[in-house]
Amino acid sequence: MRARVAKKDLLPAVMRSVGVVEKRAVVPILSHVLLEFHDAGLRLKATDLDHSLIEEIPAEMDTLGTAAVPALILYDIVRKSPDSAILEFSLADKGSKLVVIAGKSKFELSALNPAEFPAIVPLKESCCFNLKSPEFNKLISRTKFSISPEENRHNLNGIYLHREDDKLKAASTDGHRLSVSEIVLDAKESIQGIIISKKTVLEVKKLLDIFSKDISLTFTANQIQFSIGNIVFISKLVDGTFPDYKRVIPEMSGDYFLVKRQDFVEIVDRVSVISDEKIRSVKLELSKNNLSCYVANSKIGNGRDEVDVTYSGPGWNAGFNACYLLDVAQAVQGESLKVYVKESLAPILIVDESEPESLFVVMPMRI
Repeated sequence: MRARVAKKDLLPAVMRSVGVVEKRAVVPILSHVLLEFHDAGLRLKATDLDHSLIEEIPAEMDTLGTAAVPALILYDIVRKSPDSAILEFSLADKGSKLVVIAGKSKFELSALNPAEFPAIVPLKESCCFNLKSPEFNKLISRTKFSISPEENRHNLNGIYLHREDDKLKAASTDGHRLSVSEIVLDAKESIQGIIISKKTVLEVKKLLDIFSKDISLTFTANQIQFSIGNIVFISKLVDGTFPDYKRVIPEMSGDYFLVKRQDFVEIVDRVSVISDEKIRSVKLELSKNNLSCYVANSKIGNGRDEVDVTYSGPGWNAGFNACYLLDVAQAVQGESLKVYVKESLAPILIVDESEPESLFVVMPMRI
């Protein structure tokens, strides 16, 4: 087998493969990327058995062949080669080694038997629809930060996607905050409700940040496939039932204050520098047209900052995790936030005035 591939084409593809493979695989082949040099170019495959990637890139072929080599090692070789490099690939020692030449550099990588690599089968289009990548990217960006990191709460370890009327809705929660967003869905197919894993969310987000083409979603009972350009990403769905999140969303009624988003970010961020590193608690105090952010730390001291807001209701105060407030404020891009408040131990509802289709609920904490 002899082939040539430009670094500019190979590097991003190998980098995406690294994001999928098992870094400390018990089964060695799962830390490898499969390189298939065929008539139309180079096909890269990577999998951890739960998530799989197939990508096609251009390549010049003299003879065809297949090799399975360590993904991280190949990535480092390609990354550190000259930017204008054309990498040459060939097999040696009856296919047990992959020879990689980049300029004056030459590497011989031990290759595993490609027959050991798990089969990756693209899903049949039993339920499929297309979405505009920027819109789907926005949907993920508004909800990914509140995915639960606790592995024992597996039904919260992802984003819940479901259809409601003509909208595709996404929700995520870690029990302390809830994020909900929606986009218009033109497709007729129904979505009963699926949970896509955090790893899937992060890897698909990388694709959406690069490509502006429409993305195609295909579902089966336990898998989802994302197709965009020359890339196919397949993932198992999270097995579990997402909680009835609508029950915890406060009504958009009663008292609320309006605050400039950037002002809100700045006062919470400034004052929280002296908060306890473990709980990051801050206290918000609201009076007529004024919002104060206060922290008292017995080991360090205390701090206070305030900002003008639009508010004419009764006095109010509540404690929150500063990181949760900042995550919400930084997930949206609008100029102003509308924050609905009730009693001190009730959750607050935050809405970006320029983006009412996204809602964020943050639970208070005792301080």
